[in-house]
Amino acid sequence: RQLVDQDREFQRKRREFQEDLSARKSEELSQVLERANKVVKQVAEQEKYDVVLQEAVYINPKFDITEKVLKALNASAPAK
Repeated sequence: RQLVDQDREFQRKRREFQEDLSARKSEELSQVLERANKVVKQVAEQEKYDVVLQEAVYINPKFDITEKVLKALNASAPAK
């Protein structure tokens, strides 16, 4: 009986931890996406793009701004 109670308590704590972890990951991902979208918008405005697609089957390398966005993201990364 004691072992069953301990197992039940362990499973409850594990669920709580998983829920907390999931919420935290979601918050962090949201912040990263918000920051990335701001940088994409800045690069698009600077380069005078009309449209930026984040997912495409094919992109001509001359229109791919991924490296520019990554450089801008890294340059604006908060100091640790």
